[in-house]
This record gives sequence, C-alpha cells and structure tokens, in this order.
Amino acid sequence: MPPPTTSAALPAARVAGAGSPALRALLEGPSATGTVVHAGAHAVYARFPGGVVGVLARSAVHVPAAISTTLLRLPAVAVGAPARIDDGTLEVGPLRVGVDRLVATGVPPLPDPLAAAARLAAAARLAAALPDLAVVRRQLPAAALDALATGDPAAVAALVGRGDGLTPVGDDVLAGWLVAGRAAGRGTATVAAAASAAAHRTTDLSASLLAHAAEGAAIPPFRDLLLALAAATDPTAAVERLVAVGHTSGAGMLLGATLALPSVPRPHERSPR
Repeated sequence: MPPPTTSAALPAARVAGAGSPALRALLEGPSATGTVVHAGAHAVYARFPGGVVGVLARSAVHVPAAISTTLLRLPAVAVGAPARIDDGTLEVGPLRVGVDRLVATGVPPLPDPLAAAARLAAAARLAAALPDLAVVRRQLPAAALDALATGDPAAVAALVGRGDGLTPVGDDVLAGWLVAGRAAGRGTATVAAAASAAAHRTTDLSASLLAHAAEGAAIPPFRDLLLALAAATDPTAAVERLVAVGHTSGAGMLLGATLALPSVPRPHERSPR
C-alpha cells in the first residue's frame, strides 16, 4: 500500500476570484516569480517584477492591485515565502487564485464641461458632506497640500511615503488627488510622474496603488463618491463609506479629492462643523 499523501504534497486549491481586466491580463501573461511582502488573515500581497499583486478575503476593501475572494480568512502564509504567476493563476502558499469575474476599478470622466451652476452645486454637496479631516491634515505639511491643490509636482516629495502603514497617509492623499483629478479632466501627468520617480521612498504596495491611481483606478468607496458627484446625487453615504476605510486611508483619499476637484473649498478653509 502506498504511503498516505502528506499535506505538503497536496496541490494548491484553486479559488475563484474577482479583479480588474488588467489583473486578468497579468495572470494570463508570462509566468513570473515573486515574494510575499505582507501576510495576514484578510490580505496577502506579493511583489513581482511588474508590481505588487494581492489576494483578499471577502471582508477586505478591494484595492485595484488585488484579487477578491469569498474566503472568510486566508490561510497562513509567511512573509518572504515564494509566490508565482502561471497559467492564469496567482499561487501564494496553499492558494491558487484566478480572476474569474471582472470588476470595474476605473472611474469614468466626470461630465465635461460641467455648467457653472452644476459645478458649484456638486462642490456644495461635497463640501456639506465633508467630515473633519484634521486627523490627516495634521500629519502632512500644509504647504505641500496647498501645492498639490495647484497641481504642483513639487508637492510629491513632501507627501510620498509620509505616515505609517502599508499605505502611508501622504500616499493616500496623492492617490485621491490623481484619481479625482483625472476624472475631472485636470492635467495629472506631472504629479503622476513625480510619484513614480519617488516610488522607492514608500512601501511596495503603496507604490503599486499609486501607479494604479495614475491610471484612474480606485477602491470601490472612492469610485462610488465620484460617481455620486457625477450623477448629482447626495454624496453623504459615499463619503461615510470612504472615511471608514482603514485608519486614515479613506480620509486621506477624500482629502486628496477635495484638493483635486474644482470649486471644492480646501479643507483648511472650511469652518468646523
């Protein structure tokens, strides 16, 4: 009788996932090897030559660089463990994950041109829904935020990599500015180029998310906020969902949006509610 098969010899389980068309194309492209850079029960990220790719449990916020699954928890994987992209799947530890369902991560352009009255009305709705963003502002240089509001790429050096966590708050602000500015038809190329040049100063995951933001990709709550503004509907619920993301990630992205969208009062110019 042959010896029983050990768990180490079992093939990795194939798990269905949801992700962007770009992620599906990446998985269906050439094989690549990578290294796990973050591992937890709800998110695992691996660094590959083309950037960071992740796997998420169903409770995690779906970032553009990751594949969402319906798993309640992800199996244990060690930081530094090997990962592989091959034959349409991402292999991390005991998981093989594919992009079986496509999800939108890009934000379509806001109406252009907006009539002056409509633009002011949208700005007023967003301004009325804004919470106190002091938790973000006090972590960042006011001069850099002012410069970012004008689209000055010099602001990037003072913001990128600033703050704690997998996505430092300065990067969250930049990501929000890039996505919202692109949607509003602002010129974002010089800020995006500056962020790319400074990517070595932040985490691998955050650098990948900034690259996605430069292409207009965002997490669902941020996308919902911009779509609400485009549809001239009350953005309050979308703002609340966005601010609930992470410790300061959602608030940072919201601050970035207020700096990018025309006619929205800068947060430090608003009276406390």
